[in-house]
Amino acid sequence: MLKRLASQTATYGLTSILGRLIGNLLLPLQTSRLSLRDFSVLSEVLAYAAVLAVVFPLGLETALFKFSNEDLSKRKETEQKIISLQILVATLLLPLSWVWLSGRLPDLNSTDLWVIGATLAFDGISGIFLARIRNESKSGSFLFVRLGSILFTIILNLLFLSNIEWLDRMNPIGINYRLIIYINFVSSFLTIFLMPKTLRQFRFLLDKVLFIKVLKFSIPILMMGVVGVSNDIFGRIWLEHLTPEGFYGNLANKDLIGIYSGCAKVAIFINLGIQAYRYAADPFFFSIQDKKDTARYLSESFTWFVAVGLLALVAIECNIGLIVDIFLRKPEFRLGLNAIFLLLLANFFFGVYYNLSFWYKFSDKTFWGTLISVFGLCLNAGLNFILVPKFGMTGSAFALLICYVGMCGFSWYKSLEVFAVNWAYQKVFTMLLFAVLLCLISMVWQPETTVLKLVWGTFLPSLLLILVFYLQKDILFKKLNIDGPS
Repeated sequence: MLKRLASQTATYGLTSILGRLIGNLLLPLQTSRLSLRDFSVLSEVLAYAAVLAVVFPLGLETALFKFSNEDLSKRKETEQKIISLQILVATLLLPLSWVWLSGRLPDLNSTDLWVIGATLAFDGISGIFLARIRNESKSGSFLFVRLGSILFTIILNLLFLSNIEWLDRMNPIGINYRLIIYINFVSSFLTIFLMPKTLRQFRFLLDKVLFIKVLKFSIPILMMGVVGVSNDIFGRIWLEHLTPEGFYGNLANKDLIGIYSGCAKVAIFINLGIQAYRYAADPFFFSIQDKKDTARYLSESFTWFVAVGLLALVAIECNIGLIVDIFLRKPEFRLGLNAIFLLLLANFFFGVYYNLSFWYKFSDKTFWGTLISVFGLCLNAGLNFILVPKFGMTGSAFALLICYVGMCGFSWYKSLEVFAVNWAYQKVFTMLLFAVLLCLISMVWQPETTVLKLVWGTFLPSLLLILVFYLQKDILFKKLNIDGPS
């Protein structure tokens, strides 16, 4: 079973990893060609768009996995109905998103706002079609669409941000934040047409009874997602207002949004594996939720998740100086360097929380997910108001870390009553403590030369890899049919 999960993680997660990786690899182009102010405005736009990117799908992808697998004889019909609901939702939300964004992004004109809304609508519709493809295990089709979408984004960014003189002259938008907004729109629009067969097979079906049932399940997931992404962006949006003027010398507070967002993008590298795992885990665990060994599979997969996540954390933190030099081209970004480790750790605990959330999905008690997320947002907001005036960007990152740790504790405690899992506590905490120790060692001492930095940045993660091998040796030897050490 776990081999199947690993295979699906590799298959469906590959494009998710690649998409986010490409987004980060394009970061040097954006930070070098856009002014710091334009990058800050773009970061603010993307922060608000991230909230709507959760609202437009309405949690219907998870609902499709759940309800289409309840009665396999009506699976295709149920999929068609949920896709129809997604199209209705996207159409309704388009004008509402314009109204909401217009009050929050004064730098943008009316056309910009419509373009952002249309981009999100196309993303929501293509996302639900891709969910159907994943549900039917059509990995080839899924990879084709996702890789095609990524290719569109790469080509458009390279064409218009690579300082090609004749293209710069033809570009009516200019090299500013609007250019990225329109690039994202064109890429999302073209993605829809990469699945012609799926579109031809679609039939618009309405089912009031099913829609009510689906919405009761998905709206709490939507609310949880909105609160969750609000947690992520809260520090960025409020950083400008909570940081005292002159805290970072002559740097304007408006520019802090861009600096903090750039650092957050570096920290999001750790989310690549988390997102890949989520792509595979939802359909996988819903398909086996009624089996007697589900709790054991959850525990075993979680242990491996922690191991891989911590390896990524240590590898990034131990090489952070080199990574920042490559991806964040302006010297102002180094002001947020101290926040990156805290953001890395926060993103790791967000992944832990995801693993601890299956209990309320299995038991149809998704309202608990909403309550936990609201608890986290309140904790995050309160700590931001306390810590940011004293510590700036570092305070905001620490608030996010405490928020996700608190959500993990809340979810774990409540799960004991509903869907108890025998987690490998000793292994998990041993790996966590050792990983944090390695990161602290890296912060305290770094070699002088680039070559030695690379060696040191490889050596420290290797120590954690050895520990993982030692802790998991029995499972590894069993899988490989090898007699382990006595």
